[in-house]
Amino acid sequence: MSEMQCPQCGRALTVESGAAFCPYCGGSLQAPAVKPENAAVQALLTRAEAIDDPVKKHALLTEALALDPESLAVAEQLLYLGRLYERNPHAADFSVIKCYLLNPYLEPTAVSPEKRDAMRRELFDHPDLDRCLRLCGDRTAFLTRYLTRLSAQYIDLFLHGSSQHMHRFFGFAMDSRAPKLLAVPAARMLAAMRDDAALTPEQRSLLMHAFYAAFNSQLNGDVQWLRQEMQARGVTLD
Repeated sequence: MSEMQCPQCGRALTVESGAAFCPYCGGSLQAPAVKPENAAVQALLTRAEAIDDPVKKHALLTEALALDPESLAVAEQLLYLGRLYERNPHAADFSVIKCYLLNPYLEPTAVSPEKRDAMRRELFDHPDLDRCLRLCGDRTAFLTRYLTRLSAQYIDLFLHGSSQHMHRFFGFAMDSRAPKLLAVPAARMLAAMRDDAALTPEQRSLLMHAFYAAFNSQLNGDVQWLRQEMQARGVTLD
């Protein structure tokens, strides 16, 4: 047995030597080879990772991309940063957070149909994502990792972080109840993904598997309640 991190969903694993697939997300455990970064690009990446200010982070990453347009590491960081650097500190706007692209599957009426279409397109068809897919060497593996990461962030911020879903009282919540409490909104999202006819079959499968894998990871493998809610809605991952 050996310890490693899944290159697709990021979960820590203890697996048999030579194992080919992650038991949580099903992704390949063989990360594609990427070219090494040059020293100047690596220095900018290191600086960007060390700061929280999204405006400064975006400036550093943009500078790094100009130095090396073929850097997957830079392209991926820009992808996940999304539009956070456009945030207005005086007005809450969740749409600048990349993982908020998943919100229509939880709150379909929160935005107009036109806005939902735009968010779906950004999720699967955006210049930042296209750049990463061109550079990554394994399109399916990258999409799996990307969608799993966005799903994990969404679950953390908008499900686990929500007083509505976690039933917080005076700011307190029982985290031990999270797998049961969050199973309902998570299953509702999976059902909405299944029913989204605007997605291709490949997109639908990748998104549903990634979201389930992220829930499994974020809730420490406790998916019994989610499985019950999925069954009640006729949702499968086949």
